[in-house]
Amino acid sequence: MSETASDKHYWHRYTDTYEAAFARLGAVREIFEFGVFRGGSIAWLARRFPDARIVGADIVEPLPEWPRDPRISYERIDQGDRAGVQAMFARLGRRYDLLIEDGSHLPAHQAACLTDGLTWVRPGGLYVLEDIHTSHPANAAFAEHQAGGAPNALHVLLAIRHLKDRGRAMTPAIAARLAAPGFFAADEIVALSARIAALDLYRRSILPLWCYACGGDDFDYAALRCACGADLYNVADSMSFLLTRA
Repeated sequence: MSETASDKHYWHRYTDTYEAAFARLGAVREIFEFGVFRGGSIAWLARRFPDARIVGADIVEPLPEWPRDPRISYERIDQGDRAGVQAMFARLGRRYDLLIEDGSHLPAHQAACLTDGLTWVRPGGLYVLEDIHTSHPANAAFAEHQAGGAPNALHVLLAIRHLKDRGRAMTPAIAARLAAPGFFAADEIVALSARIAALDLYRRSILPLWCYACGGDDFDYAALRCACGADLYNVADSMSFLLTRA
């Protein structure tokens, strides 16, 4: 299975940016990814990092089309079960060079997995929070899943980046303004900021290679839509945070 089977490549156009980040990682031996879907990303990671053990986690039982290899294992987990996620990481007992969160895309799940998952990334390792555009106020998931528009992972990470750019620390007072039930407690935000050495936000600025909805590339360039009707250039689409662990 080629990397083009993963929407990381053909739709979001993440992979070139990821390669630049991977080049700074050094040896990669342990990888974890939330969200397996059809297995395209796991297959790509297995080829890209031939010496790494890879864990894929999803809410469904392993499917026949998922890649099989002695280096690859799967965990069944509901990202909404925070205690279960914490117990899973503790049971596996590994420190990850690379952890990718590409699961449900629900804003609350993104926040919880970031808080719990980053602690299991080794210093200098990379945490990738994919599809953070679902936490953008212009995205339909924001209105559907965030009553009152509470601050979420996108807001918190943007704040952390701004403060770091200004040479300022995340204070308890700032964290309190960003805290919200179901997302982050103030002390979690302070701890999160301390665990992050650097962070960058990738936003796709060009068109996808082909459409995720129909698989075609008959694009209406003036309307910025595929012939099937799928939007190709939404403001809140194809955004990914890359976090380097302190």
